[in-house]
Amino acid sequence: MLEDIYRLPLERRVLGPILRARAESEGERPYLTFAERTWTFRQTDAEVRRIARGLAARGVGRGDFLAILLPNCAEFVLAWYAACLRGAAMVPINPQYRGFMLEAPLRESATRGIVVHRNLVEALHSMDATVLAQLEWVAVVGGTEGVVLPSGGMRLIDFDALGIDGPEDPEVTCNHMDIHSVMYTSGTTGPSKGVLIPNGQFFSSACVFLRAVALGRDDVLFTPLPLFHGLASRLGVLPALMVGAHVVVGERFSATRFWAQAAECGASVGHTIFTIPPILKAQPPGPGDRAHGLRCMYNAHHDPEFEERFGVRLVEAYGMTETGLIVFTDYPDRREGSAGRVHEDWEAVLLDENDMPVPAGEPGEIAVRPKRPFIMMQGYLDKPEDTLRACRNLWFHTGDLARMDADGYLYFVDRMKDRIRRRGENISSWDVENYVGAHPEVAECVALPHPAGDGEDDVRVLAVFKPGATLTPAGLSDWLAERMPRFMVPRYVESIAELPRNPTSKVEKYKLIAQGLGADVHDREAAAGSVRRAV
Repeated sequence: MLEDIYRLPLERRVLGPILRARAESEGERPYLTFAERTWTFRQTDAEVRRIARGLAARGVGRGDFLAILLPNCAEFVLAWYAACLRGAAMVPINPQYRGFMLEAPLRESATRGIVVHRNLVEALHSMDATVLAQLEWVAVVGGTEGVVLPSGGMRLIDFDALGIDGPEDPEVTCNHMDIHSVMYTSGTTGPSKGVLIPNGQFFSSACVFLRAVALGRDDVLFTPLPLFHGLASRLGVLPALMVGAHVVVGERFSATRFWAQAAECGASVGHTIFTIPPILKAQPPGPGDRAHGLRCMYNAHHDPEFEERFGVRLVEAYGMTETGLIVFTDYPDRREGSAGRVHEDWEAVLLDENDMPVPAGEPGEIAVRPKRPFIMMQGYLDKPEDTLRACRNLWFHTGDLARMDADGYLYFVDRMKDRIRRRGENISSWDVENYVGAHPEVAECVALPHPAGDGEDDVRVLAVFKPGATLTPAGLSDWLAERMPRFMVPRYVESIAELPRNPTSKVEKYKLIAQGLGADVHDREAAAGSVRRAV
């Protein structure tokens, strides 16, 4: 079946025919599980088509948009697939958005309908009346009793009543060029942008993921990550559908429950992000560490300590919302420290600040372009200038720094905006965080630039210490000074109870930068000056 998927012509990489084919071939086998309920492939197909009929009755068709404001739930997947059957693009929205951040995707997509959880309806009241005026209907998941919509004339619909039974097939003919989704970038370093993702890209990424973890029909994929984000959706729910695998969606990530949840559902493949393995390692060892069936977790750096303790292979790859998954290795191959090699459908080059190729082995910005049509974004929604800027000189500029070895393996260095420049040296925040994270009493950490004047930065580190740790910021500073290159040693070290994160668990560095130094920060240079004065 995997080989059939890989050979599927690009123009046939659309949801409707694949959904029907899996309903016919897999029938009553389990496909989607959330909480206490499981949908078979046949049940999923039938329910999606019911909802698609309801969307058709409300005028949703090819080229339209359907906004989805939901936490993790089965209705997210059902609404998403139903929109695809109608040729409409889903617009998944961060459930934490309020006010202008919620208005932007609705205004930019000109959507006329939204599916929202009853616990999030209050967010609609925070929007401007001009945006609310474009909404014609609101389908509420979880029941409509007691739900009050903002004024504006929109119709309130219970999501359970949205579907329509009938013999007619609501599916419209689509192709790989049609827009599948508008997914918004995380916005941790600037305003979010809506990425226009065609069917060709959505399914091409799924095919790469299948190879990266060797997902097959008999696997169970467990994802505790948010569905509005691309990892859980286009690299989770969708590839499982493509090969007839079972996908189990958790409500949210829990460090204390992760291994038990994976064991309970019989998962063989799990989702992760780079910040999760350190969090799991910080938990006290216990019998649950290996009382599970996970063979691999995607996507995180190779960590021998993690793999030895939990008996799970960490799989690393590289991609972006704008490009999909483009750098990987076929499971179980890998090269330690590398994200893999560029997929055969892409070409990549490492560029300097003038868009000139860097010498072999030197860090440069990753720039890519596809060899096949419609396997990357078709631009940023309502932002043509940003689209042009990102695609200058015939290359899409990722904003990420990497090195490439003689065999074509890429080694991620840093986000360009996270780079720290100190005394003529460019410092990778990722390298600093690796040093700090090696301390046995550090649970997790983040490295930031702190302005030092004249365009220079000082290195600032915030660390979350493990429960019961006796380590102090001054002690950590001294420990690092013994191990790090001198130019990388942080000037500022401070402890923090918890790092601020967005709903995809990415650390919101911009918040920490904006807050400035904490009152109890350890300033290594000031401390050294005090010692000199005392002597």
